[in-house]
Amino acid sequence: MDVSILIVNWNTCDYLRECLQSIRDTVKGLEYEVIVVDNASRDGSADMVSREFPEVHLVASPENLGFARGNNLALSRSSGEFILVMNPDAVLLPGTLEILIPFARQHPDTGVLSPKLLNSDRTIQNFYGRIPTLSTIFFLYTYVGIWIDKRLLKGRIRRRDRYLDYGDFQEVLSFTDGGAGLCCSLTPRSAIEKIGFMDERFPVFFNDGDYGMRLFQAGYRAYLVPQAQAIHYGSSSVRQLDQFAYNREYVYGLRAFNKKYRGFLNNRAVEMVLGLNVPVELAKTCRAILKKQKSLSSLFDPIVSFWRVLRYSPANARAHIFRLPEKP
Repeated sequence: MDVSILIVNWNTCDYLRECLQSIRDTVKGLEYEVIVVDNASRDGSADMVSREFPEVHLVASPENLGFARGNNLALSRSSGEFILVMNPDAVLLPGTLEILIPFARQHPDTGVLSPKLLNSDRTIQNFYGRIPTLSTIFFLYTYVGIWIDKRLLKGRIRRRDRYLDYGDFQEVLSFTDGGAGLCCSLTPRSAIEKIGFMDERFPVFFNDGDYGMRLFQAGYRAYLVPQAQAIHYGSSSVRQLDQFAYNREYVYGLRAFNKKYRGFLNNRAVEMVLGLNVPVELAKTCRAILKKQKSLSSLFDPIVSFWRVLRYSPANARAHIFRLPEKP
């Protein structure tokens, strides 16, 4: 088996249909399998897969396992030499896997290999980013930092973090400081056998950062190959969350990542940096109260919300890295 394609789905039936159809239409000359883990979707996704794509191995979970646990479950049922992790809102274009797999075989230091990602209008999508640091958290995740980067630094931090300086790249890019996004990425099974697969303490966000860190520490690289291309609609699952739910999931993932790799003091510093947003939110609330858009009782909502975000821990998170059974 050349490649196992793993897809974790949650209420994205229409995107999933297009994703699966693209695999059926474009993958040629390779032996492959598709494994879909449906995380208790309510939109008929599982029924659609069973009815329209009988060749797909469907695992209908009765609960929402999250992205990491769902992929680990799919991996446990796979047999491919390579593992392609796909979001249900990604669409393969012709020749993508036929380019990526030979490239990976020719480059034994490949840890994660991705095509050039395109928006639905075929413009380039700058999806991949660098491993976050305390400084980038300040410049990219706080109102003050964003203002400084935009007005005084002319967006330099944002461009560097998202690899924007490469533009619409035409040459293969190689990184050991990021670029391991998992919306449509190929990994050799041999690398997974060495480092394990996904850490389930990151059910939604920062599972790609964690996976990349472990790959880089083991001597692997992340490659982006522009000759292979895929469309990525983006955020089809997480946009189902309201803003508060999104923020708490994101901040949880960020803090869990820093706790794992940077230590206690760095994590406290991250919390202090993120706390810089609270005075700005308070000022916005006061303005809304003065304009009679909010009641006086909402004055301390930003403080309460921030405290609730810091205290949040997902029910489907656990410190567990799935490892393949050792070969006999």
